Amino acid sequence: MTYARRDEIFCKDFLDIKDIEDLLGLSYGDAAEVIREIKRWGELSGRPVRLNVKGKIHVQDYFDYFRIENVGRYVKRDVGVTA
Repeated sequence: MTYARRDEIFCKDFLDIKDIEDLLGLSYGDAAEVIREIKRWGELSGRPVRLNVKGKIHVQDYFDYFRIENVGRYVKRDVGVTA
């Protein structure tokens, strides 16, 4: 996986099966199962459904499931924008 591909994936609000395949090096079927598992985990945790679309999950659900707290390494920052 290249950094450019990772940036392309995490620029979006959602991840699809192809994104999970690329991120985790899985087959299509295994990537689809990961998405289903993340959705089940969210439901069992009592979390609201962020994206109710078959084969897709919200990127924040991915971060929450894998307990990724420092998302700065994953999310592209706006360059040149100051607060």
